Amino acid sequence: MNMERLALIDDDLEIRQLLSKYLSQHGYKVVAFADGESFLEVDFNLFGCIILDIGLPGIDGLDVCRHLRKSSSIPIVMLTAASDDLDRIIGLELGADDYIGKPFNPRELLARIRALFRRIEAVNQPQITNLLFSIDPLTRSVSYDGKPLDLTGAEFDLLHVFLKNSGQVLSRDKIGMSLHGRKIQPYDRSIDTAVSRLRIKLGDFIEGETIKSIRGKGYVLIIG
Repeated sequence: MNMERLALIDDDLEIRQLLSKYLSQHGYKVVAFADGESFLEVDFNLFGCIILDIGLPGIDGLDVCRHLRKSSSIPIVMLTAASDDLDRIIGLELGADDYIGKPFNPRELLARIRALFRRIEAVNQPQITNLLFSIDPLTRSVSYDGKPLDLTGAEFDLLHVFLKNSGQVLSRDKIGMSLHGRKIQPYDRSIDTAVSRLRIKLGDFIEGETIKSIRGKGYVLIIG
């Protein structure tokens, strides 16, 4: 993964030009694509992050995200219309790491990208073993009782946050700060969606409740 190289996929030429120029001024090499088809022809491993518009012609952003998550945990920031709550939720369920609603300030997108990279760097430490869980940040792989878990990058990072705070109830804001470097707005359900997705993945391997919801408080991992 080359964190200095970004893929930008958006059918709006003005947005491609604006973001390419702005992100380039801040040290990133941006490769822009006008549609999902052309992007899917390249090697994903060339990039450190994918900036992906949902509303693409032909293969839309959700299908591109779905295709990526079949073989890659590369960070994905989705660009959505501000009112497209359903698409936003679906994108997160498919494995997107973050989203930003249009119109937006390029500075905010830059902050989101940097937060993603800080999160990845924060877990690049020697292998962590927590009872039945074993996490290897270098390969971004995790197993439970010797059985490998198939997690997206965002799910991996969320589990890592829970394991680092084993037994503690984590508020949505604390999880948001750990994952995205910001508190979560009251109407933002991205954390709840991420927790639900991780809970389902863990439930495929582990019997009983795995992540408990504490009303008015947040979530706590109750296994491992």
